Amino acid sequence: MAFIRKKKIGSKIYYYVVENKLIKGRVMQKVLYYIGTAETLLKKLKIKH
Repeated sequence: MAFIRKKKIGSKIYYYVVENKLIKGRVMQKVLYYIGTAETLLKKLKIKH
């Protein structure tokens, strides 16, 4: 099942669509899609705030 992951790098927060995979007996997160910042997402959706 995929979900949205929030990751803080420096002072900005970035969002990724990820899913957990079992690889060699360990659970690893695989990034399916990079969303970007909240502002980037709003621009992609063409929503003004």
